[in-house]
Amino acid sequence: MEATFLPYVGAFIWLSILLTMGTLLRAKIKFFQTNLIPAALIGGALGFVCVQLDIVGLPTSNGWVSIPTQVFSVITFHLFAFGFVGVGFMKSDAANTNTVLMRGGIWMTFMFGLIWALQGIIGFSVFDLYAKITGADINAFQGYLLGSGFAQGPGQAHAYGVIFENNFGIANSVSVGLATAALGFVCAVAIGVPLAKLGINRGWIQSENKGVLPIDFLRGMMNKGDNPPCAHLTTHPANVDSLGFHVSIMAITYAAAYCFALLWTMYMPAKISGLGFGILFTWGMCIAMVLRGIMGKTGIMHIMDQSTIKRITNSSVDFMICAVFLAISVAELQNVVIPLLSSAVIASIASLVVILWFAKRAPGFRFERGLAIFGCYTGTVASGLLLLRIVDPEYKSPVAVELGIMNVLILITCQPLMVGYALIPEEGFPMFWIALAYIVLTPLIMYLTKFISKPSWK
Repeated sequence: MEATFLPYVGAFIWLSILLTMGTLLRAKIKFFQTNLIPAALIGGALGFVCVQLDIVGLPTSNGWVSIPTQVFSVITFHLFAFGFVGVGFMKSDAANTNTVLMRGGIWMTFMFGLIWALQGIIGFSVFDLYAKITGADINAFQGYLLGSGFAQGPGQAHAYGVIFENNFGIANSVSVGLATAALGFVCAVAIGVPLAKLGINRGWIQSENKGVLPIDFLRGMMNKGDNPPCAHLTTHPANVDSLGFHVSIMAITYAAAYCFALLWTMYMPAKISGLGFGILFTWGMCIAMVLRGIMGKTGIMHIMDQSTIKRITNSSVDFMICAVFLAISVAELQNVVIPLLSSAVIASIASLVVILWFAKRAPGFRFERGLAIFGCYTGTVASGLLLLRIVDPEYKSPVAVELGIMNVLILITCQPLMVGYALIPEEGFPMFWIALAYIVLTPLIMYLTKFISKPSWK
């Protein structure tokens, strides 16, 4: 039986230990509280160190057996995609009209293409410049993975990395992609958390957390006796546990997404067939949104408790952020460390400046939207939700749902980028000019469609 613990059960045990340690450290250490460092990031950082010291594994009758980083890469991918099923099942409060949701979702869609293109050009330019100056034997096209790792996340960076390696022979592209995604999480928190705190202190937000950070918020643990309910039952416990029922529905939805991804892989052209599973999160979210609509029309949506969905989604986010740090193999990144770190810093600053400029001119919920998309476009929607939870813990604003709408709309508006990324290493493919077109045309379109107004956080 001990063999069944390796590798995935053992990996999950490690993630559980690290997440628990992160939670306890956040509750005890003032620095983590003051800077609002999430437990998942604390645990992930500890895990990163443990992986590099080769102490992540399990004791067996044959001695200590290490768990390879590739295992955590797989777990990261599936937790990320499964979390998106939850996003698809989420719905906004009744007070947030469809008009508000659509305008917010469309604004985010414009911003996604703009920031993705900007980050991709920065990554490619830094890698290309470094190679020309130092003569280093690196492929500058890997720099584009920064845009994928930041704006899309580990799942997409992994998918494009596989295409780069398998179709074009660019070695270690998967490791580069995952590293950009991990750096994105670090940037999202290192910049986003202080920004969120600043927004709370200055009253820039429209949610309930205005100006005061309660002790339980700082500590990350609720006070004794102060335990608000985290979910509501929709099934009778004598029949089936409500949490188990919700997980079952989400797992079935994820299985449907798998089938769709498999069909894509089998019947789409070879050069883009890898995107079938690469954007599995999108299929899961879209199928969940369709099911939510059907359940709403048939009057049975009440069986899906929104609080339970949020708890499952948030749990996936926490474990996924922890896992991505354990998926990094430093040994495979030695040749690209300098351009990788340099491009990540430059892209983070550029993304922050551009997002804040547009967020101040967004159509309502300006700070929440700006904060959420900064986290999303430097990491994933997961990190965007993580930052949003700081200023809007129960997703009272429409922003979380708007992120879901955005991820549907970008399937249309960002097709040139999505398809183009799979073809970047093709000789003569004009990826640079495609990205530049997004950077130039997006602000013009937003201005003409009145998505840019007078600057304010109100």
